[in-house]
Formats: sequence, structure tokens, C-alpha cells
Amino acid sequence: MPPIPPLPSTQESLQQVSELLGLPAIVALYACLVLVVALRDWRLVVAAFMGLSILQAVIAATIIPSEWALLRVIVGGMIAIMWYLSAQRAGWGGRFLPFRPSGGVQARPLSSTTIFRLLLSLALALTLVVTRPRLPLPDLPSDVRLAATWLIAFALLGLAMGEEALQTGVALLLALAATHLVMDALQPRAELIWLLSSVELLVGLATAYLMVARGSAVSAQSNEEGA
Repeated sequence: MPPIPPLPSTQESLQQVSELLGLPAIVALYACLVLVVALRDWRLVVAAFMGLSILQAVIAATIIPSEWALLRVIVGGMIAIMWYLSAQRAGWGGRFLPFRPSGGVQARPLSSTTIFRLLLSLALALTLVVTRPRLPLPDLPSDVRLAATWLIAFALLGLAMGEEALQTGVALLLALAATHLVMDALQPRAELIWLLSSVELLVGLATAYLMVARGSAVSAQSNEEGA
């Protein structure tokens, strides 16, 4: 009986996944960008953000060591957990926006505002597909340039449409993700990756704090109105 072959290492597994996915990973990244900017249900936003973190790791694994790329998933998971706990602490037991006095956050997933945000996100996605703009950095791989361009474009859209801390925090992290990809291709240095990951954690922590602070303010206002 032949011996059982050893399991592939983490680096080999992630590289194989990156080579296998390729274009599907880029398309999935684009879909997650549309969802994370357009959706108003905070649980779906957090889930889409976690999906973005995984897809960024898959794309980054083609240009940097897999151990460094895996750090994206770890950082994204820590931020998602912070946001989930903060949303529960803020009383967002229901959905994301807008804030209402009763029951924490109450928002219809298909409200008129959500449809408007979705249409703007789809319009931006269609514009990027038709024009196919790329960052003017010839040293970047084609996939990385396209992904970074989309991340920056949707980060600007998210900042323009941001109404609450979570939306603004997601937009800032999208801009940092684009910076991550560019630095991975131009200057793949461990200290830079750790620095950017630390900044991402700080942005996630600040967003979580503002979520809790906003929820406490709404609860206090509700109590005053009830009294």
C-alpha cells in the first residue's frame, strides 16, 4: 500500500487557490465591493467586508509570500469581530441604518435609499468595466492594477455616501486595501505590511468605538423622549 502523501503547506495551498481562482477571484472582489458600499444591513456589510479580506489575500498571494497574504484574513477577521460586538453593544439587533428610537437600528434592506445606493454602485461598476481605467503604475501586474483601481473608486464612493461610522470606516479600509496591493507589488517588505495592517486595525477600532458611541447617544435620546 503506497504511503499517504503529505498535506500541502499553507503557502502551497494558497498559491494553488490563487492560480485556480484567478479571474473568478477578481470578479468576486468586484461583487463584494458593490455590496459593501450599497448595503445598509450592518450584518451583510460585515459579511461582505470579510469576503473582501479573503479575496484580497487570494490576490496578494500571487505576488507576496502566502504567510504575509494570510495576515489580511486575520486582520479582516479581527475587525469584523470588533464591528459585530460593537453593533450588538450599540443595540443594532436588527439591521443597519437608519437609527430609530425604538429597537436600536431598524432599516428595511430594500428601502428607497438602499436602492439609490445600489444604483450608484452599479453605475460606477459599469463605468469602470467600460472605461477600464488603471492606475498609472506600469510595474504593477494587470490584475493588481485593476483591483487597486476598483478599491480606490469604491472607497471614494463610500466616503461620498457615508452617513454613519461603519460606512466611513469601510470606505477608509478599502483605500488602505488598495495601498496594500500597490505596496505588495512595488515594495514587498514585511515592515510595511505590518505597518499598514496596524493602521487597518486602528481604523477598525476607531469605527467600532464610534458605533458604540452613536448607539449610546441614540439610547439616551430615546430615554429622554420616553420620560
